[in-house]
Amino acid sequence: MDTILEVKEHYNDWTEDMEKRLMRKNGYNDITDAYWGKLPTDWPYIARVVDPRIRTSLNEKNGRLLNSKLRGRLVPREGGDVLKARINNSVLDFQWDNANFGGTMLSKWSDMDMDTRLYASKFARVLWKTQKEGKKVVFEGNEFEPKDIRDCGIDPTSHNIRDAKWFQSREWAKVEDLEEDKKLYPGLSKLIKAIRTDENTANDRRDTAYTSRLLSNKGLTDRMGDDKTFPIVEIVHEYRVDKWITFSPKHDIILREIDNPNKHGKIPIVQLKYYPLNDDPLGESEVEPVLPLWRAIQATLCGYLDNMNTHIRPPVKIISGACRIETIIYGPEAQWIVDRQDAVEEMRGSGEALRYFQTTYSSLVSAFNTAMGDLSQGVSQIDPFNPDKTATEVKQTAKQQNIRDQSNQNRIAECIEDMMSMWVSNNKQFLFSDPNKKEIVMKILGTESFEYFKRMGMDEMEVDPEAMDLIAENIDLSGGNVSDDDIAKMMEAGSMPKYPVVTEEGIKPKMKMSELEDSADVTVTADDMEGIYDYVSDVKSMAAGANEEMREGQQRAFEMLMNPQVAQMLQLEGYRPKIKELLVSILENNGSKDSERYFEAVEAPMQQSGQQPGQQSGGAPVSSGNVAPSTNVPNVRSNMQAPPTQR
Repeated sequence: MDTILEVKEHYNDWTEDMEKRLMRKNGYNDITDAYWGKLPTDWPYIARVVDPRIRTSLNEKNGRLLNSKLRGRLVPREGGDVLKARINNSVLDFQWDNANFGGTMLSKWSDMDMDTRLYASKFARVLWKTQKEGKKVVFEGNEFEPKDIRDCGIDPTSHNIRDAKWFQSREWAKVEDLEEDKKLYPGLSKLIKAIRTDENTANDRRDTAYTSRLLSNKGLTDRMGDDKTFPIVEIVHEYRVDKWITFSPKHDIILREIDNPNKHGKIPIVQLKYYPLNDDPLGESEVEPVLPLWRAIQATLCGYLDNMNTHIRPPVKIISGACRIETIIYGPEAQWIVDRQDAVEEMRGSGEALRYFQTTYSSLVSAFNTAMGDLSQGVSQIDPFNPDKTATEVKQTAKQQNIRDQSNQNRIAECIEDMMSMWVSNNKQFLFSDPNKKEIVMKILGTESFEYFKRMGMDEMEVDPEAMDLIAENIDLSGGNVSDDDIAKMMEAGSMPKYPVVTEEGIKPKMKMSELEDSADVTVTADDMEGIYDYVSDVKSMAAGANEEMREGQQRAFEMLMNPQVAQMLQLEGYRPKIKELLVSILENNGSKDSERYFEAVEAPMQQSGQQPGQQSGGAPVSSGNVAPSTNVPNVRSNMQAPPTQR
């Protein structure tokens, strides 16, 4: 079968399915209407007041789960080590902060979460993006591009994107932008010729594929494809494990067919899905099952308002010919002109419907909140319209909410880890693909990474053993008549970085400290990208209140370490807590931007007679990290053999 026939068959299958997903009862269009609070056109009540519970519930969940930056770590596997894992992790953190095409990563994952709750699944493309201004590269790195569900088609026989044979992503692209990428699309000239030959096909309109429900609800026109100056064309990318195909479904033209350029060997798409279904790769919408309850809430509310309005302004019975109807109005000091006392009579209702409104409304709201996994006031015996709750109810409903949130967080974690695995592979493949690029200098901020690299000695210099032997030999030849200054100069000349980086300018340390020593520049090389790693995402760090939980945990840890019994047991094992580092971390998590300014080094106390070096009068060992570094020249002579005695 020809390639164009294969991809067109896939295209026709998923677009037909998408039309049914949009138009069916309780489908995507009905879900969008409910989210925006639009009632059906055949609504049987005069009142059209909407309780926006769907929007409120989804926004609160979104705010709880995605409220701050992601924390995660790379775990080394075969071929990787802990230090390289830390370096790669810092690279990923940097790329997370800079992947701002179409919004920040936090806002894009917020969109992923919201659309998944509404439309069952959300897809996003993982790509390596290079942006140039002239010949200068202004951006190069990993990117993340969420896709509109209406423009996505997946292999219907798959369970999710990872076992799909193909995935299609539709774009409404400007012809002008495509012409700038002629090298990427060999068949583009054929497509442009077909567009310019037939004036009727000069523009592809999006509203011929589907109607934008959002614009329709706002009374606006979908103008995608209206602009004749910058014509729009519909193109579709089909991604397979082994190849990528780009084509125009309207003109039956293949623009590009290439082998999968990514070494990770995956379809470069991630899928977020909260509630899987056996026969549908998209899963289940969180909103669709509660639409009947949502309509019942609106019907109860509007029915109550209609009934209340009827009792406030009741209908009247009028005896024909016994009054002047034009004078029968409701208003202050109104005068009704009648011929007899019983000419006009107000209708008298029983008011039974109003009496049961509170019970009915609160029961429906309770059922809705329970179905959505939110807090519900209807689970206890107290008045449902009373804001006070029992302690048992607060505990139970909070537990119910946390269980649903944790389940959603697990799904988000799986999706983020899938994305990060492709990011790591892309860094290995593309970060140093240019043979002229030997290194990348990256600034390290933040206490955790900075302190770790510092402890590893990435900024330190050390004397090579061969250089040490030469220095000792020079001292021997001089008969030991060498000053400390000369020894220091020889050691400085023979010192090498502990973690050397070879550049065109020479050899330099892998990390260079700033003048204030509160940040550093780390040099990343191609060798750092080697190894196999697993990414572990801490999605709970993105949830609201995560920083508060961390601060509370650190406070409890600090109190535990201050326990004399704990300190004694640590001392017996040969350890002592690093109180300063813990305090710096606590201050950083409490919003301090420069925690080091609260500490200053003190000189080591003078040793008493008979006291061992590095020991206080009480006998406890003193950590070398608690005193200012000595400025004396190292005692090189003590590490060398004494010159032989002359006979």
